Amino acid sequence: MNPLDQSLGRLLKAAAQAPKPAPEPLPFNVEARVLAQWRSTAMEDEFAWLAGLFRRAVICAALVTVLSIVWSHRENTSTAAGVVALANYEINTHLPP
Repeated sequence: MNPLDQSLGRLLKAAAQAPKPAPEPLPFNVEARVLAQWRSTAMEDEFAWLAGLFRRAVICAALVTVLSIVWSHRENTSTAAGVVALANYEINTHLPP
């Protein structure tokens, strides 16, 4: 080791052994203001946007379900009349006069 490294090492050792000053406490009014501001801030919910998105997705899914049920029911009622007419025609053609 060169002399500079030795002297730097001694200085760093001495600095590490030096007593550390104790931090002085905050004045009461500063502490009270900090705590009051901390308590007054509203807690932010990290998943609030996710809950809103989920709510919209459920509403859209329910709307799609209702529309598909209505469309299916309408489709069945319009084809049911044709099926009934076809069945009546078949019955009428197979019956002897």
